[in-house]
Amino acid sequence: MKQNSVVFTPLRVALIVLMTLANLAAVVALLVPNQPWSELLGLFGIVFVMMFVFVILLEYTWLHHRGKMYSDPVIKKQYRLAKIIYLVLLVMGILIGVVVLL
Repeated sequence: MKQNSVVFTPLRVALIVLMTLANLAAVVALLVPNQPWSELLGLFGIVFVMMFVFVILLEYTWLHHRGKMYSDPVIKKQYRLAKIIYLVLLVMGILIGVVVLL
């Protein structure tokens, strides 16, 4: 089995950073509702959070199945860390989406 696996590719890191920024934008819009920019920031945040939640769910599924192919403990640990990060972002995105939409 090929043991040269890069788990945190630039595209995955960009997805993690963008999901974090979208979550922060939605939270800031919730915390400061009376500002003129707040409504647009909240709209931006929630649209991207919902879009990224779907993408992260797909990535999580792919990482889960791809990680089963490797036996190297270092690579398995990286896959586990990536799945934990994606799971946290997925739950945060869903919770923020529910709070914003209520």
